[in-house]
Amino acid sequence: ERSRVLEGFRAIGVVTLPQRAVINKLGTENFVTTCVKRGFQVFDCNRLRLLFVSSPATPRSIKALEVYKDLTFAACGPIVHVFKRGKEIAQLKRQQGNVKLLLVVGEILFTYSSDGTIASFDVNTHEEISSYSLVEDGLVASTTQATSWIHPHTYLNKLLIGFDDGSLLLVNVNSKKLVHQFKSLESTVTCLSQSPAVDVVGVGLADGRILLRNIKFDETLMELEQADGSVNDLSFRTDFTSILSSCSPS
Repeated sequence: ERSRVLEGFRAIGVVTLPQRAVINKLGTENFVTTCVKRGFQVFDCNRLRLLFVSSPATPRSIKALEVYKDLTFAACGPIVHVFKRGKEIAQLKRQQGNVKLLLVVGEILFTYSSDGTIASFDVNTHEEISSYSLVEDGLVASTTQATSWIHPHTYLNKLLIGFDDGSLLLVNVNSKKLVHQFKSLESTVTCLSQSPAVDVVGVGLADGRILLRNIKFDETLMELEQADGSVNDLSFRTDFTSILSSCSPS
C-alpha cells in the first residue's frame, strides 16, 4: 500500500504562472497566493491546502499580485482588481499604461505602470492618493521598463526600483523626487530583496549574478553567481542564521 506520509502536501508551481507568489501572515497563520492566468489560488502554508480560488475570472491574465491582510490585489492591464477572500469587491483604474508592479507599504498600495507612472492608493478606501511619472521627469526612457521594486527598511517614503537596462533608482514617493541613481549593473534587474541588515539589499540579475549591495554608499559588498541562469527570486533568513536562497527558471 502507498505511503501517506506526504499525502496532505501539494507541489506549488506545477500549474501556476511564473509571476511571483506572495506570502502573508494573518494572526498566527501563513498563506501563499499564486497566479493561475486569469485568477489566483490561496493556500495555507502549514499543509498547502487550497483554501479558495478567486472569482470571477479577470478579463486579462494577471501580471502582478499583492496582498494586504485579507485583501488581494491583482494587476490586469491598466486595472487593479481588488478581492476579499477570493471575491472581487472593487477596481482601481489607471487611465494610461498597463500595471506591471504592485507593492503595499503600510496602508498604501503602490502601482508601477508601463508608461513609467508610480501611483498610490489607499488600501481601505481604494481612492487614488497621488501619481508621479518617472518618464516625464526624465529619470527613465519611455522604452525602459521597471522589473522589480522594494521599500528598503527604515527608508521612509522611499522605493528602490530596478529596471531592464540594469539601472537602479531610489525615489521619494512623497516629495516625488529622485534620491539617488545607482551605478549601472549592466544586466536586467530581475529581483530585489531586503536583507536583515539595514542599508543592504540583495539584487538578482538576468545574467545569473547575485549582488549584496549597500545602498547607502552605492557599494557591492559581495558578488555570487547562480550556475543555472537568470535569478528569479531571492530570500534571506531573518533569524540568526545567515542564509540567502535564490531560484532560477529551471
